[in-house]
This record gives sequence, C-alpha cells and structure tokens, in this order.
Amino acid sequence: MLNKYLISNSGPRETTVALKNSSLVVLTKPTKQEIQDVCQAFDLNKFTFQYHSSPEEVSRFHQTASKVLNSPFLLVIYDFITSFNHIENQLAPSVIVFDDNHLIICTDSEEICEKVIRSNYTDLKTILFNYLLQCQYKVMRTLIGYKKQIDELDNAARQGFNNKRLRELTTLTRKLVFFEHTMNDQASTIASFVKSKFCQQVSTETCQELAVQQRRLTKTIHIFRDLLESISSLFTAMMDSNLNSLMKFLDSAGLVIAVAALVTGFMGMNVGGLPWKDDFYGFWIILAVALILSLLVAYILRRKQYIK
Repeated sequence: MLNKYLISNSGPRETTVALKNSSLVVLTKPTKQEIQDVCQAFDLNKFTFQYHSSPEEVSRFHQTASKVLNSPFLLVIYDFITSFNHIENQLAPSVIVFDDNHLIICTDSEEICEKVIRSNYTDLKTILFNYLLQCQYKVMRTLIGYKKQIDELDNAARQGFNNKRLRELTTLTRKLVFFEHTMNDQASTIASFVKSKFCQQVSTETCQELAVQQRRLTKTIHIFRDLLESISSLFTAMMDSNLNSLMKFLDSAGLVIAVAALVTGFMGMNVGGLPWKDDFYGFWIILAVALILSLLVAYILRRKQYIK
C-alpha cells in the first residue's frame, strides 16, 4: 500500500499531490509497481527497496544517489511483526530514504506506521526519530517477553529434562540468534547515524536516547543468550550425568553376572576331579556358591557406590 502525506501544523495529512511533491511517503507491504513508482518519482536506484521484506537485508546507513532529493540518506533498521510465526519473517526491515524535506518509509509492519501517521508531529526529523524509537521499543518489548520462557526453562532444567523442554530451548535459542546478529548490525548503524551531519540538527537528548536504547537492546540480547547457553549446558551436563550413572550401573550388573557365569563355567567343564560331580545336591550347591559370590560382589560394589 502506498500513501502520500504533507506535513501540516496538526501533523501528517494525506494528500493527492504528485509523489515527488509529497513530504512523507509510506509504503506498507508494497507491490512491485508501487516500489517502481516511488523509485522513478524520486530517482532512486531500483534495488533500494529490493530486500524490504527479506531476512537477507542488512542494517546500514549511508548516502544514496538521487537527482530529485537533496543529498538523501538511506537507513535500514528492524521492526518486529508479532502476527507472523517464524522469526525470519517477524524481524522485518524498514528501509528509510530521507533528506531535509522528504521522508520515505518502506516496511511490512503497519502498526508503527499508523502511529506515525496519527501523530501530531509537524516536522520530518521528529517523525523519523519517533519512528526509530518506536521500532526499538517494540523489539525490546518482544525480548522482555522471552524472559518468562527463559525462567521456565531454567526451572525445568533444575528439576530434570524432557524432549519438550529441549525443543523449546532450541526454538528460543534460534530466535535469539537472529536477534543477536540483527541487532549487532543495527548497533553500528545507529552509531553511524547519530554521528552524521543530519543528526547535528537534532537535539542531543534525542540522539542520546536513540543510541542508549540500542545499547539496551544489545545488552539484553547478550544477557539472554548467555542465560540460554547456561541452561543448555545444564541440560547437557544432566544428560551426561544420567548416561554415566546408567553405564556404571550396567557395568556393575555385568560384573555381578560375570562372577556367577565364571563359577558355573568352571563347574561345567567336562573333565574329571570336579567337586560335587556325583553328589545328589551338586547342582544346588554350585548354584548356592555362585549366588553367594555374586551377592558378595554386589555388596562390595554397593559399598563403593558403583550400584545406586
């Protein structure tokens, strides 16, 4: 969807003027034709918005070429779309092209764009910074929502483990891997942006808020990733411990059985001179000897805590 706006004293107002005469252009889930129209109207490279809905897009900030805009900048940051199921689609890039008099936003996320449109901000710089902060706040709210899952996994890991919890751990780790790499890229982008000449015209407090919020995001992601790694290590250690205990028990059981097998094996040799060979109770005597020796070995192993 392509919407055009002019900035009035009461905020953005939709307009029907030509694209290049619009102050604010918002592309939400745009078609190829709409992207082509915007690129032609503002003389932008046709690949500017190519990855607007792709996880392969990277966060970046640099100047771009245009004969219509006055030394425009290209900024790519990330928003979060809760309605999607997969993290690849949930982390949605917002491609932003702007100069002093124009602002073009291309994204698959409608929520923050609607907030910007309903705002009463009367200049594009304020709209741009508000949009960037809203994207950061939304990502932070999503991350804070993961904290409950991390706590549940931590409690489950201390009590035991099962396949369900291991699958949940893998899924959450996968999400945070996407977050970590995306926000690491975005951190350097925001740092470059707040140091640019464009931001010199904006209040220091606003720039600091943007930079600090990005640092909070990066720190939160790294903390959560470390917590998941500790939980994963605990799961692994518990599985190794259980496996070791099982193998120790099986080895001990095998040793006990081997003692009985050794006795019966010797007594089963088909040679002369074997005790109780002709005794009526010979079988029961040999069985009793094998049982006594096996119980003795089992008692010794239990005293040494090889059998639990």
